[in-house]
Amino acid sequence: MSISRTEEHGAGAVQMVKQLAGLFSGSQRVLLAGKKFKSSLLFGFFCLGASLGVAAQDEQAEVRQDACALDEASETPLRADYRRYAGKTIASIRFNAKDVFDTSDPRENNTLYRFFNWLHINTRPSVIAPQLLFKPGDPLDVDILAESERLLRKRPYLGDAYIQVDADCGDSVALLVVTRDIWTLEPQVSVGREGGENQHGFGFSEENLFGTGTALTIGYDKDRDRSSTSIGLYTPHLFNSRFAAKLGFADTSDGQQTQLAFEQPFYSVQTVWAMGTTHWDLTQEETIRYRDQEINEYKLQEQYHETYLGWAFDRHNTHAQRLWFGITQDRQVFRPVEDTQGELPPNENLKYVWLQYQYVENQFAVYRNLYLLHQTEDIATGKDLKLRLGHGGGWLGNDEDFVQYDLSYSDLLGVGDQHLLQFQAYATGRYYDSSAMPDERLWGGDIGYHYLMGDKNRWYIQLRYDQGHQLAEHRELTTGGGYDMRGYPVDYQRGDRRYVFRIERRYISNIHLFNLLRMGGVVYLDAGRARGAGYSEATHLSNVGIGLRLGSSKAKTGKVLHMDLAFPLADKQYVDKFQWVITASSQF
Repeated sequence: MSISRTEEHGAGAVQMVKQLAGLFSGSQRVLLAGKKFKSSLLFGFFCLGASLGVAAQDEQAEVRQDACALDEASETPLRADYRRYAGKTIASIRFNAKDVFDTSDPRENNTLYRFFNWLHINTRPSVIAPQLLFKPGDPLDVDILAESERLLRKRPYLGDAYIQVDADCGDSVALLVVTRDIWTLEPQVSVGREGGENQHGFGFSEENLFGTGTALTIGYDKDRDRSSTSIGLYTPHLFNSRFAAKLGFADTSDGQQTQLAFEQPFYSVQTVWAMGTTHWDLTQEETIRYRDQEINEYKLQEQYHETYLGWAFDRHNTHAQRLWFGITQDRQVFRPVEDTQGELPPNENLKYVWLQYQYVENQFAVYRNLYLLHQTEDIATGKDLKLRLGHGGGWLGNDEDFVQYDLSYSDLLGVGDQHLLQFQAYATGRYYDSSAMPDERLWGGDIGYHYLMGDKNRWYIQLRYDQGHQLAEHRELTTGGGYDMRGYPVDYQRGDRRYVFRIERRYISNIHLFNLLRMGGVVYLDAGRARGAGYSEATHLSNVGIGLRLGSSKAKTGKVLHMDLAFPLADKQYVDKFQWVITASSQF
């Protein structure tokens, strides 16, 4: 069977948007008042209404039975090799949305989990279908099928996705798209500690509103620097198109934050055009720390606006070459506050046009237990090179002419089945025609090595180095806190050059608590130092530690909870005997 959409949902979606807008316009204050917020929230309601209209569309979808299709979803091996079907016509596409909990598993076939399945709305076929890179009538291309699988697995509301041949009818085939939903409605209560500082927050998020793939988040967070109340709305496929839209607003103890983005990215290696615009306005206090002391503080107001158009002039299944043209404004204004102790960084109002080139290889490998716990991971194994050159002249309103450059490169090399080498490098900077302005620049890179001893045991080694020149104080390089020197407080050392070395022995268990949580463990050694930029000569830091890793198999895939206990080995007279660190990361 395949799904053919009707046009009847359009009027309902428009009416729903009008009703939502009317409800809002009649209110004088909604959560956080202000003209900018009201106009932004109207846009958010527009996106929300569009998503609900899409949901209504799915209820009116017409289901057509094709001759080349089976009555029930087949259960063939995951990601089998279907190259023998290459070139055959795709006669139909069917969709099988699996529940969050698998009731065919006796461990998940209980009253509570069945209730959660009933409560959760699975992702609708009308949301999945437009994201595929093929349609009925196209010849089957295995590479396009694999790329479509990767696109679906990137979605935060899906735990897994794969595509299989459902039936072979001679010159044509029927395809089955299988997706597994995750639990996306989450109350958020967080208590954490990072770099010697306590953090807490609460709120809720829904990553798959009514099965449409739209995310809505409302929350409150407090850490050492600030408290904030925030609301965010994001859809990666507005009106079931290739366009993504994002809206965010936060009222913080030291300012406000607003973000608005709308873009169609290069979602596939075969995508010809891309375009987008991003705008955000941020006001917050910047705290400068050194050796666990606050040495300066000031308020930063930053406004960033960027619009671009991209063209892929060279497209193959193996690689793509792309060009972007865009214009950017980056404005930063610094103001003193009560605790300001030193000089303020210079204000900036940079406006420049730029041209960017990218060469990217379409090479991927599927792993498990590399960065996450018992999840399918699509790892890019090809080269990715980006070079951007920009110019800001007086004709754009700049006080001084300047050249802006940004360069990045990444690659991954697999040696046999057990060894992976990762390379990343970058360089960014700005040159002014006049010597009155500082030529700020920064470059660095890292090398990572994975030794895959088996499904459960891994070694990981990483070496990173960064170096800057004439860096503004709030952009200086630091070590300490979080995933960087876990035995020391946040920003314990700072300067214009830094190295960090870590070695980890990782273990991934088969423990599956209540069929909800996966577990792993790690022991590690960190070493590093930040120095220069006028700070006193810093000693080399090092720490050892042990950590627990937790990952949900039913919710928030793509994240790992870190619970680390780290013990400093150097500079111990200035820090606590141990650091208890709780963070969430996209890596093990």
